[in-house]
Amino acid sequence: MKRYLALLLGAVLALLCTGAAQAQRTFDIVPRDLYTDQLRQNGNSITFCYNPDGMAGAFEKELAETIGSVLLVDVELYPINNPQVRTHPLDYRLPYIPEQIFVLLAENCDAMLGYVLSRNAPDWVLLTRPYLSTGNVLVTRNAELKSLADLPLDQAIGSRSLSLSDNRLLSYLRALPADKRWVRQPFYDNQKVLDRLNDGRVGAAVIWEPALYFATAGDPEAAGYHLLPLAFPDRRTDIGIVTRSNNTYLNGILGEAIGELISDGTLAEMVDRYHLGPTSVPQ
Repeated sequence: MKRYLALLLGAVLALLCTGAAQAQRTFDIVPRDLYTDQLRQNGNSITFCYNPDGMAGAFEKELAETIGSVLLVDVELYPINNPQVRTHPLDYRLPYIPEQIFVLLAENCDAMLGYVLSRNAPDWVLLTRPYLSTGNVLVTRNAELKSLADLPLDQAIGSRSLSLSDNRLLSYLRALPADKRWVRQPFYDNQKVLDRLNDGRVGAAVIWEPALYFATAGDPEAAGYHLLPLAFPDRRTDIGIVTRSNNTYLNGILGEAIGELISDGTLAEMVDRYHLGPTSVPQ
């Protein structure tokens, strides 16, 4: 399996180096010689891939087992890790490109947890309904601030670079008059955002809500963080389970199981227990 993923990553990197036109090309199907389909129709078992190094790894492991209980099937867990791409602390992104996910779903698991639900997903995947619906918050360590307008202009605003909230923050700041605009300070991961907020290098920060609550055991105020009204419209990130597009039945029953866990309050209890934020349970 590792050999296949290494070959695949090498092939993709080589393609990226062949020119700008080819760099924009995406492949919905992995070359057949780079993977082997494994038939896992055991009838009473579902194999879930999950990232044990991710912030939500323990939550997703329990979620898979709970879904198995709802569906009255055995659950097998296949932990995944990518030696070429490390999992960032306090983050939700899977450390895989789509083609690698295709191989994992073909060879190792029936379904993968931790997939961001997007309209731009390749056509060879099916997405369940989300089990997490997450947003972003504006936070400071200065309890005297009541809104972003109270933040002195000589104090920067931190954010997670290349995130949806970072893009929204950048657009918001660019729309302000030049003499009334804070400096945006991007960082590579959410832990760095909190570190720089703690040491005073930034006066406020926009951060993924579950990251803040996970880092503070569910109580940001007790840890010295104060939430401010977000100064721009938020864009939520929905996270769910993905299967291959030819596995419609499995995808359907997984979505139904998630719906049942939402309806009976089980998911809300789990989200609270794993400190993933007060607004993360889908409606």
